[in-house]
Amino acid sequence: MPSRARSIRPNTRYVSITCPHNPTGTTIDRAQLDALVALAGKAGCRLLVDETYRDLTHGETLPLAASLSPAAISVASLSKAYGAPGVRVGWIVTRDAGLMERFLAAKEQIGICGSVIDEWIGARILERRKAFLAAQAPVLAERLAVMRDWVAKDELIDWVEPKGGVVCFPRFRHGPGFDFDAFYADLLEGYGTYVGPGHWFEMPRNHMRIGFLYPLEDELHGGLAAISAAIRKHAGGKG
Repeated sequence: MPSRARSIRPNTRYVSITCPHNPTGTTIDRAQLDALVALAGKAGCRLLVDETYRDLTHGETLPLAASLSPAAISVASLSKAYGAPGVRVGWIVTRDAGLMERFLAAKEQIGICGSVIDEWIGARILERRKAFLAAQAPVLAERLAVMRDWVAKDELIDWVEPKGGVVCFPRFRHGPGFDFDAFYADLLEGYGTYVGPGHWFEMPRNHMRIGFLYPLEDELHGGLAAISAAIRKHAGGKG
């Protein structure tokens, strides 16, 4: 945590994190969250935590960050964990009454109200959230197991295993002169497999974001096999 503390300057207004993180699926633990909350409070700034994937963790679910301190702000939506990106409903939570007044005033300047239909659908989804998440849990575990098995069996692939969410960010080993433009174009157009290349996230191009819950299981197997084949094709068949 000392390195994080050094990153905060006198003019720092807020610190922003995503947990679980997109695209890696990594998370912090409770001790780290508590330390960040304390650090923000001591520095007199805000801690903004994007918790969009919070309800899809593969282990301990952290408490709502905003519940821990008035200095913390939680934001989330129905778009990720609940698979409803078309329902434009999200929320922001803070214990700071004055800050919430400012948020409400800002919202009124952007739009008087949201879509009544979207809000009705959103309310129905949240009313059934426990049943929905319970039904998703075994499917999510199965898909994560598929990813884990693929990484274990392909010696060109490694990753930091995700602890939450439905995306991961593996990387692949390659030789000198690897043509990434040709690889990604062929992966999409030749193999019909779509990933998020690493440079989209300001990372090396041998990283790729893979979403593993949305595809059917056989589609996921097929996509992962295509990635392995395309890597070897563009590496000249060399491992």
